[in-house]
Amino acid sequence: MIVSMVVAHGPRGEIGLDNKLLWHLSEDLKNFKKITTGKMIVMGRKTFESIGKPLPNRANVVITRDQNFRPDGVIVINDPMMAFDLALEAESDLEDSDFEMMVIGGGEIFNFFMPYTQRIYLSEVQYQGPADTFFPPIDNKEWEIVKSEDFGDFTFKILERV
Repeated sequence: MIVSMVVAHGPRGEIGLDNKLLWHLSEDLKNFKKITTGKMIVMGRKTFESIGKPLPNRANVVITRDQNFRPDGVIVINDPMMAFDLALEAESDLEDSDFEMMVIGGGEIFNFFMPYTQRIYLSEVQYQGPADTFFPPIDNKEWEIVKSEDFGDFTFKILERV
C-alpha cells in the first residue's frame, strides 16, 4: 500500500480560508480527478463539508470526532488509524500491491498522515492572500521531485520520499 497526499498550496503552504479553497483552477481540478478516480480518498469532516457531497467513482472516507456524523455515500471513521485498516482491506480484496490511499485534506489530516506518506501530488499555486489553513512544511532532504510540469497558473509536481 502506498500512502499519498494530493494538495494544492500557495508559496507559504496556504490551502484554505474559512473552510474554502483559495482558488478555482480548472486544470488543477481535472488533474485531481484523474489522480484520485478509482481510489480511496481520505479527508476530514470540514474538507468533506466544503466539497458538499461524496466524490464519484472513489471510496470516500471521512474522519471526524462527531459520533453522529453519518452522511450518505461515505465511510465515516472516528480514528484516523482506521483509514489504514480500510486501505489494507481494500488492497487485499483487490489483490493490488500498488493500492494507493489518497489523503486529500484538510490541515489536521495532512499533519496526521505526513509521517506515513510516501508520495505527494503537489500543485504549487502562485497566491498572495490570506489563509487560515496550511499544509505541513516539506523537508526537501526527505523528498525527491520525480515529475514537474508547468501549467501557467500552477506547477504540478510529484514528490517521492527518499
